[in-house]
Amino acid sequence: MVGVTELRKVVAKKTGLKEKDVKAVFDTLFKEVIDRVNKGDKVAIKQFGVFMRKTQKAKKAKNPRTKAVINVPSKKKFVFRPSKKVKYL
Repeated sequence: MVGVTELRKVVAKKTGLKEKDVKAVFDTLFKEVIDRVNKGDKVAIKQFGVFMRKTQKAKKAKNPRTKAVINVPSKKKFVFRPSKKVKYL
């Protein structure tokens, strides 16, 4: 798996920017995406995908140990939907 640190190094090398500058851009981008999505906005990055919040409905589930039925409350999930270009590579 490739981490953010490795991606920053590659971007810095390919663009000729300093790694600390690329880090600042990555950090700002990720923070802004998270902030916007948490406010209820959808964030679309062309030819990459859309970040959004979706509400997962409340449901009943069964505890595998006790077999007791429990209520699982609804919750908001952070979701990424890839673009067709990414999905079918």
